[in-house]
Amino acid sequence: MTQPADMRRVPGSPPRLLALCAGYGGLEIALRAGLGGQVVAYAENDPHAAQVFAAHHPGVPNLGDITAVDWTRVRETFAPDVIGAGFPCRNISNAGRRDGINGKWSRVWKNVAEAVRHLRPRLVFLENVAALRSRGLDVVAQDLAAIGYDARWTCLRAGDPEIGAPHPRDRWFAIAHPADADPHHLGRNWRPRHLPETARRDEPAHRGDQASGAGAGVRLLPTPAARDWKSGASNLLGRNARPLNEVVVNLLPTPKASDGPHGGPNQRDASGRYYLPGQAVRLDECWVATDGTDYGPAIRRWEAVTGRPAPCPTEPGTRGNRRLSPAFAEWMMGLPAGWVTAVPGIPRKEQLRTIGNGVVPQQAHHAYQLLLNNGQAHPQQEANAA
Repeated sequence: MTQPADMRRVPGSPPRLLALCAGYGGLEIALRAGLGGQVVAYAENDPHAAQVFAAHHPGVPNLGDITAVDWTRVRETFAPDVIGAGFPCRNISNAGRRDGINGKWSRVWKNVAEAVRHLRPRLVFLENVAALRSRGLDVVAQDLAAIGYDARWTCLRAGDPEIGAPHPRDRWFAIAHPADADPHHLGRNWRPRHLPETARRDEPAHRGDQASGAGAGVRLLPTPAARDWKSGASNLLGRNARPLNEVVVNLLPTPKASDGPHGGPNQRDASGRYYLPGQAVRLDECWVATDGTDYGPAIRRWEAVTGRPAPCPTEPGTRGNRRLSPAFAEWMMGLPAGWVTAVPGIPRKEQLRTIGNGVVPQQAHHAYQLLLNNGQAHPQQEANAA
C-alpha cells in the first residue's frame, strides 16, 4: 500500500470508494456517476480483471486476495466512506453450481461482511445475481444486521425500459447503511441518470414480445456471459437457452466464395440476401436472426441510451469462421468503447470472460437511485437490525 496514512474523514469531502471483488470496475462507474469521489483502493485477484481496473484507476493500490486483507490497516490507511462489492455469484447463479452462498467461491461474502464490520462505511453497495434471493439473501441480511447495518434491496433486469440494455441480465442490488443513520437523507447527494428522450420511446411490439420477457416491444439478445468464448455452449445452462456467442453468428450470412474480391457490398445472392461484405456494412439489416427474431429495436434503443452505434457483432475467427466480437459484448454491457478491449495484453478469451462477469453500470446506477430514494423497493425487502 502506497497511499498516505493520514486520510481521515473530513465532513463535506468527496467520498472515498473501496471496491471489493472489483472486476472491471462497473460498480465504480455507477457509484462515481451517482456520488462522485475517488477510488482509494480495490481488491481483485483475477489478473485480467485487475489489469482492466488498474488501467482506469492508475496508481490506486490493489489489496489482492480479499480473504487475506488486514482490514485494520485498510481503515487506518484509506478510511473509505463507501464500499462497493459485486461478490462472486458462481455458487449462486443458475448457470453455476447452485449450492448457495456458502459454496467455495460465493462464501467470499463473509469477507465482504468482515470488511464492513471493520471499516464502518456510511454506505455499502452490493450486487449479485437475482438467484441470491433463494440462495443466500437470508445470510446477507442476517450478517449485515449482526454488525449494525440496515439494508434494502431490489432486483432489476438490464433490459427493462428504464435502463434500456439489449439483454435481460437479471441482477440483485442492495444498499446498506449504519442502523442509526437517517435513511431519508441517504440519496440527497445522488446524481440522477437521465435517459435520452429517444431511448424512452420503445418501438411497436411485434407478436410474441411478451413471451420473450421483454415486456416493452423489444426482443432481447442473450446476456453476455463468462462462457461466451466457448463454442457450442448451448447446454451449459442445463436448458434450451442459446448463449450470445451462438446467436450473433446467425445474424450474418455464411461466408461464401463470392465474398472474395468480386463480392462487393451491393451484391446479393439468388435469394436476395447480401453477401457478407455487404451485410457487414449494413448493420441495420443484420439484426434479424435465422429464426426470424428481430433484435433491431433493442439494439437501436441501446444505441440511443449509450450515444454510440453498436459495433459489428462478430469478427473473423482463426479458421475463417465468424465468432462473437468482444467489442460487441463490451458495448452490450454499457461500457465505454475499449474499456476492456483496448487494455493491452488481454487475450480474447479473457476479454469475454471479464466482460461476462461484470456489471452494467447503467443498471447499477438506476437500482441504487431507486433504493437510496426509497423508490420501488418492496417493504419486505427491508432488513432491520432491530
